[in-house]
Order: sequence, then structure tokens, then C-alpha cells
Amino acid sequence: MPPVYALYRMVNVMSGIMKVIATFMAFLSVLFSAFSPEEPVFPQTRVREKTTFDEGVLILNSHDIIVSPSGDDKNPGTPEAPLRTPEAAKEKAKALKNADCGHITVWFREGVYRLSDTLVFTEEDLSDVTYRSYPNERVAFSGAREISGWTRTSVNGVSAFVTDCDTSSPDGYFNALYNGEVRLRRPVYPKTGEFSVVQALDSDALSADTSGYFKLHAAFYANPADIMSFKNLNDVDVRILHFWNDELLPIAHLDTQNGRIEMQKPASMTICEADRFFFENVFEALCEPGEWYLDRTDKKLYYIPFAGETPEETVLYAGITEQIITLDGCNNINFEGIGFCDTAWDIHSGEHFPSYRTDANEQLLQNIKYSPNAPQACYDSPCAITLTKCKNISFVNCSFERIGSSALMFGPGCESCCARTCEFDNIGGNAVYIKGVNDKTSADITHDIVVTDCHIKTYGRIFNNAIGVLLIHAYNCEISQNEIHDGFYTAISSGWVWGYSENITDNIKIQNNLIYDIGQGWLADMGGIYTLGIQPNSVISGNVIHNVGCYAGSSGYGGWGIYLDEGSSRITVENNLAYNCSSQGFHQHYGEDNLIRNNIFALNGDGQFRITRLEEHNSLFLYSNIFVSDDTPIYLSLVENKFTDDKNLYWDYNRGKKVFSCKDDVNSEKISKSAAERMGYYNNGVFADPMFKDAENGDFTLAVNSPAYSTGFKSWDYSAAGTLTQF
Repeated sequence: MPPVYALYRMVNVMSGIMKVIATFMAFLSVLFSAFSPEEPVFPQTRVREKTTFDEGVLILNSHDIIVSPSGDDKNPGTPEAPLRTPEAAKEKAKALKNADCGHITVWFREGVYRLSDTLVFTEEDLSDVTYRSYPNERVAFSGAREISGWTRTSVNGVSAFVTDCDTSSPDGYFNALYNGEVRLRRPVYPKTGEFSVVQALDSDALSADTSGYFKLHAAFYANPADIMSFKNLNDVDVRILHFWNDELLPIAHLDTQNGRIEMQKPASMTICEADRFFFENVFEALCEPGEWYLDRTDKKLYYIPFAGETPEETVLYAGITEQIITLDGCNNINFEGIGFCDTAWDIHSGEHFPSYRTDANEQLLQNIKYSPNAPQACYDSPCAITLTKCKNISFVNCSFERIGSSALMFGPGCESCCARTCEFDNIGGNAVYIKGVNDKTSADITHDIVVTDCHIKTYGRIFNNAIGVLLIHAYNCEISQNEIHDGFYTAISSGWVWGYSENITDNIKIQNNLIYDIGQGWLADMGGIYTLGIQPNSVISGNVIHNVGCYAGSSGYGGWGIYLDEGSSRITVENNLAYNCSSQGFHQHYGEDNLIRNNIFALNGDGQFRITRLEEHNSLFLYSNIFVSDDTPIYLSLVENKFTDDKNLYWDYNRGKKVFSCKDDVNSEKISKSAAERMGYYNNGVFADPMFKDAENGDFTLAVNSPAYSTGFKSWDYSAAGTLTQF
């Protein structure tokens, strides 16, 4: 056989062998893949693109009504002769109530509709109607009036604009001023940082609260060097920050010699030594661009302009209407594509609490004009849109911007209502408020409310303790697919009963929300998601929570990812990711038989998991979770018989398998792995690197051969958290 031919035969044989080997290896790959978990897709950014909201097309029916800023309320409301105001459109629709005309639409042409008073809907108004914008036209209902007529002046050594303002008229005094899309600032003192309370006396407290949290101080003492004789003292407010609350209190009297400050309303919480405070609406501090001051005594409005602004071209808008719309007893009304903006806010008066001491200082009582603020969650803040006893009311593709107090309330007696694909930006208080009654026999029960696919950002801008979505006393509600960020307090709160008392809140689904940049080091005792009370059919799942940060000073604590507070019980918490929170990824104050499974709690500042209170019953079940630390505790407040754990994975990037827990806080006695096992914890635990793709940079993709799978952990696509719509 010729050498060349022999070589050719050899090459062919070798090629055949290689093909057989390749085929066999492919077979093995398919075979083994059937027994190996697929690598999950956990990108740092979305796999799917967000959709753009489709506003549909214009289809006019015979009874539809047209409104335009250039219209006239004497017109019939046709395309050729539109109405001018929402009030006239509502009344024209009301006249069709008995006309049997089917569903009608009130169409708004592009422009701003300024409401000088609240637009009131009742059961007398037309049902089966939609109020909406023309497709692709921007429509806004505004609660502000225009201010112009500026001239140049000088204030505190800087250039300013000034205009006359009749503060004696009904809309002449206001707290909110807007410049286009900017909420302008009232001047504060000091310009940076805060002062500290020197002392608060029990003799200045109007309630003898034994818990110590709610003494209702009506006065406190500051360092005399920190205060001055303010111009228009009664227009100056003091903001006090303590624990989970901030107080905005108008001043009644101030003594520059001894530092005593008396308020026109008492603080809802006890004022303590070293509480932070600062002054707002201070004429002497008016000096920076974007600041303004309304001098009620001289009837002048001052404004420090931004670069390039001129008096002749500057038009500002003063919020004069706090509630744009109220609906009471209404059914089947929809709002689509409408913007609600530029509303007012105020410090409201009210009846004194019955717990006020009768032996309190008489002069203090004479000075007090207002009831205390809400001690938590801004729950008494009025809303720009308020619904009561309503059914089938929806807000779709609407925007709430530059709202003075809270934005949207589904109040007592509401059912089957929703906010979908709405944007909330620059909200003074709570963005969405679901408020029912805790009485199962009441006709005012609130249920089946949905808040989904909404973008909520920059909330709590006036009342810092406000919440993104606050739910009080309701059942069968869903809070899902929202993106919530840039608030000073909790993003989502569910429940309003402290302890184990029976309550109506149940079957709440908090799912697939993206929550981040909460707290921002301002207040304390907060969570990305917060719950209260027994909620046996409620589920918290699919949420991604990161960068929750509490105040870092001496009174600061509690920047938690998921926070089950007093009495939270029988809640399922699964498939959530909480990382980079200042305290722990998960915290339970006290509760019973909560199920915490298949979550990732990673790289949180003071540890990963904590239960505060030891009770006679089992607090929770902790199954198949991943805990990852970096020289911080896995469990805190660890004592025997608090909870039941099984098949969790533990890892410390600094210590490896040698994880530790703590007896109390992060500075307390460390408990080793073996000691924790003797206490009955780390049952069937896996101590190994979970093999995240890049946890340090927020990519928690698990490798296909991650040891976490041996615990029964199941991957989920956490990139699905957040809105479905591109805002």
C-alpha cells in the first residue's frame, strides 16, 4: 500500500473515531442535563424589554363629550364646539344619567385645567363613564394658580424677585409654590445639618404616657446660640426628627435667652434630648436659588431666581387646592391619561386628644391651636384624590406630580378599584393610601384594591414619614409589579393592628415589586416592606429590595429589607431578594408561624436575619434560604427556641464556612457555628459558597452547580420585579 494512501486511510479512521466520540459526548451532555438544574437567567438588567403603554385610538360615540382649554362651557361639548372645564363636563355627563346612552367618554384636549375648588363626584353623577385624554396629548388637572408681576429686589444680600400677594384672600396664603416641574423650597435654618434638642421637660408634656414614646411635648429647650428672633415668628415651623417620625410644628413663642421653644401644636411623640431639629420658612435664611418666602405681614412674595430667569418672564404656581377630586358613593368611573399636579398642603387643625392632661400648664394650652401630627406613616394626611364608598373606580396611565400632601386614597367602603400603570413623582405624603375600617360588620369595609405596574418615586417630600403604598384595614388586595424608590421611610406597609388582636387585614399579595433607596439615612425603624398584625393568607413574594438605610446616629436603627413588626403572623415570605440594607435583610419584631422560605438575604450591613422577641410559641419557619455575609452575623438576637430553621445555606465571604451569629446586636457576644447548632439552629445547613455570579455588584445569578440547590432552593427570575411598562 502506498504510504500516501495509508496515511489517507489513517486520517479517515481517526476522523470517524472523533465523530463517534463527539456524538457520545453530546449524548452524555443531554443525558446529564436531564438530571442537572438549568442555569437560571438572573441578569442585572431585564431580559425582557418593558412595554410602552398603548393609549389607543380616538373613537367618538354619539354621546361623548369634548373638553378643551380653548372651549366654552356654553358650548354643547362637540369636537367643533368643546366645553372648557372639567366641572362643566361632569355636569353635562350627569344630565345623561337617565338617557340610556351606554358607556360614554369625556375627552380632554391637551392643556392644563386649573381647579380653584375640589371637583366633587357623588352617587348622583353618571356611572359607566371614562374621563380621559385624547391619545398622545398631555392633559393635567392642576390645583395651583398663576403668580407673575415680579420686580427685582434684594433680600439678605442676594438678588431676588418680589410681587404683591394679598394674603387676606382665600387663596392668598399657601405653603406650596412650583416652578414648572420643580417644587420650590421654603428657606431652612441652619442651611446645612441640624440642631440638637438640649432638654424636654415632663412638665411641658400634655400626656402622661407610660410607654415613654407619646408624651405630647408642647415645648422643648434648644441651645440659645442656635436660635434667633425670627421675623414673623408665627410663620416659622420647627421640624423635629425622632425615631420613625418627623414633626412639622408651628412655633408659638421663643425665648432667645434660655432657648425655650413653645409650639402651636404638641409633638405626637416624646421629644428627647439630642433629637435633631431645624427651622423652616425662615425669612433670614432666604438666600439660595429656588427658595421663596411669603411675608403675610407685608403681603409680599419673595423668590430667589435660578440663573437666567427674568422678572418679566417668570411665572410661578401657588398650590391652593389640596383635594382636586373627591368621589363618594360612585360606581364604574374611569380616569385614563390624566395628570394631577401642583396641589396645596397645610398643617391641619383638629380636636385636642382626650388624653391631654387637665393639669397641664394653662398658658401652653392657650397657645395650642392644633392637634398632633400622625405618629406614624403620615396616615392622617389629606389626599389630592379621595374615594369613599366607591366601586369599580380605576386610574390608568395617570400621573401624580408635585402633590402637596398625599396623592390617591381608596378610602372606607371602596371595593374593586385600581391604580394601574400610573406614575407618582414628588409627592408630599403617601403616594397611594388604602384605608378601610377594622370592623367586619361595617358597610365601610375596603377590599379588592389593586395597585400594579406603577412607578412611585420621591414621596414624603413634605411629610418625611410617609409611605409609597400604605394599606390600613383592607383585604383581598394586590400590590404588585411596582417600582418604588427615593423615599425617607417604608416603601410598602400592610396592616394597622399592633399585636395579636383580630383584624380585617388578610389575603394581601405584595409581589414582584422593585424597591430601593429607601430611608436614605434620615429616619429609623423602617422596612422596604413592612407589616403589622395577623394576616393568615398574605404573601410577600418575588420582590427585590436593596439600599434601605436608617439614620446612623444614636437614635437610629432599623433599615430592614423585609420587616414583620408587632404581631405579624402566618404570612408567607418567599422568593425575595434583599441586599445592601443598613440593618438586616429580614427582621421580625414578634409574630407567630410565619413561613420564610426560598429567599436570598445577602450582604446587609448589620447582619442578615433577626427576631427581636422571644415568645412561648414558634415565631417562624425558616426553610431553604440563602444567607450571605461579609464578616457580619447571620442571625442576631439568637437564643434558644425562637424559631425553626432547616436546610438553609450559609456563607461568609470573609470567614468562609466559619459563619457566626450574635446573642444580641452586632457588638454582642459572638455565637460560633457549633454553638448555634447546640442551641438547635443551622439544622441540615449547607455551609458553602452559593456561587453567585457577582454579588458585590448586585448580580445574584447562581451557577448551575451551586450547592444552594441541595437545600431545595428553587431559582426564580428576580429580574421580573418592577414595572412592566416603560415610564
